[in-house]
Amino acid sequence: MIPAGIIRNLKTQRVFSTMYSIYDDEHRVYRKRIQYAYLDEAAGQVVMTRTDVTDIMEEQKKQQDLLESALLAAKQASSAKTEFLSRMSHEIMTPMNAIIGMSAIAAQSIGNDEEIADCISKIGISSRFLLSLINDILDMSRIESGKMLLKNENIPFEEFVNGINTICFAQAQARNIYYECTVAPDVEECYVGDAMKLQQVVMNVLSNAIKFTPEGGRVSMNISQRKRIKDNAELRFVINDTGCGISEKFIPHIFEPFAQENTSTTSNYGGTGLGLAISKNIVDMMNGQINVRSIVGVGTEFTVDVNLGITDEARHKYRERASYNFTELKALVGDDDVTVCEYTGIILKGMGVQFEWVDSGRKAIDKVTAKWKSKESFDLVLLDWKMPDMDGIETAREIRRIVGPDITIIIMTAYDWASIEHEAKLAGVNLLMSKPMFKSSLMSAFEKVFGDKKEGEHEDIVTNFDFTGKRVLLAEDHPLNVEVATKLLEHRGFAVEHAENGLRALEMFTTTPVGYYDAILMDIRMPQMDGLQAASNIRHCRKKDAKTVPIIAMTANAFEDDIEKSMAAGMNAHLAKPIEPDVLYSTLAQWIFRK
Repeated sequence: MIPAGIIRNLKTQRVFSTMYSIYDDEHRVYRKRIQYAYLDEAAGQVVMTRTDVTDIMEEQKKQQDLLESALLAAKQASSAKTEFLSRMSHEIMTPMNAIIGMSAIAAQSIGNDEEIADCISKIGISSRFLLSLINDILDMSRIESGKMLLKNENIPFEEFVNGINTICFAQAQARNIYYECTVAPDVEECYVGDAMKLQQVVMNVLSNAIKFTPEGGRVSMNISQRKRIKDNAELRFVINDTGCGISEKFIPHIFEPFAQENTSTTSNYGGTGLGLAISKNIVDMMNGQINVRSIVGVGTEFTVDVNLGITDEARHKYRERASYNFTELKALVGDDDVTVCEYTGIILKGMGVQFEWVDSGRKAIDKVTAKWKSKESFDLVLLDWKMPDMDGIETAREIRRIVGPDITIIIMTAYDWASIEHEAKLAGVNLLMSKPMFKSSLMSAFEKVFGDKKEGEHEDIVTNFDFTGKRVLLAEDHPLNVEVATKLLEHRGFAVEHAENGLRALEMFTTTPVGYYDAILMDIRMPQMDGLQAASNIRHCRKKDAKTVPIIAMTANAFEDDIEKSMAAGMNAHLAKPIEPDVLYSTLAQWIFRK
């Protein structure tokens, strides 16, 4: 700031400045800028201005910090995605190698039916694993692009829970893990929401729990209704396991798409590592939340809260039934899981049934024997199949020996009872029921047992489909897909005619007699004319059966908006590739035979 220094700098710069800091009485720092310029160089006059630039400097610092954070986040995201792609390439190549290798072995084993059957089985397992990987990647892509939508449909809840349990019990049994599901008595018969997405969330968490729980461990799920406001309810799923646990440090990152606690997790257990990220996004869309608590080496607890709608539609049949009086019935519940006994007891109490419960088969026999000796008896005995020391069937056999045919014995099981049904009947069991128990299923069982059920028998589902004499038009441009679909259709008696694109399909339909085709299977992505255009043109042509011939989309385009586009184009149904044969046959039967 001395004059000589100012003059020296002004010789090379028209204007120059310098910065310095000052402190006020409260020790706050302020940044100042002093600027110098000649006012009259000939007279040696210099003007000096001083400006407070504290706010400007702080804003520049913030912007700099934001840029550095953004750069760091971008580098981390890039690194995570690179690592993810590396893992996925390995995960995808593993089943692909199995499929290609087993196909080659099968081709070399023509004539050896046992070897070919083994190869086909392994190809199927690898294909389903590969499909699950692809579906996870597609789901994540749809979430990030905002294209994932939720449906509003009725969810018959007992059917929903039993569907999940059927899968989980099989998975747990294969790994020698104890799995139990309990449903609180206040859970409704029916909810409104997206059943498939909700099942995806619950199955993601449960599959992880079973996957990371060692042999001999335990996995449980409890379902309850936290609150109900008008036509909406908050449903809670609590899933516990005795697995390896999650470190406290990693828990905040567990729902991030490309994060894994241990890079060896994928190689040890398989999977994409996207399941929980997808589940978190779906739960958020359902106005819910998902939380996790865990202790390494002890186990993990996931709590999933979702908001669903409620409808009375599915409950009308129970309200319309005759009023059954169960207040005179006495029941005994035998199950080694105390929670199951308590929940079943609450349901029985709500029905007016007098009940007692015990936690073993031996105690159940003792109770029945004591009653019998005092000239009394239970009307119903509900026994769990899997109990320690003495299972449900053995207990039933002993109870039947004591009391004869006078009481009704029901076996409760969460497992597939097909393998034990014959043995159970020989032991004197009257009925087998699925766990967890619902009030509606218990009432139906009681009505059936006592001959009070007034409803007619349900029509058996047809699985042995026969389409002999029916003709289908297959619009598909991929030769391999044509070959697979043709063989599946001809196997059930169809006559198949092929169109290589939508334009050819339109021409074949319009130039054949009315009623010539019983159905049209239409791919969406085809050259010259896609399936949507072809379907729309068929619906608008003047041929008499143009409006009524069933048109079914059979395509890899499986998003909700794809289904909506198919329906808007005039199609009757939408099947996602890869096609499940039974789903294809049942859909064709529904639209061809109209049932």
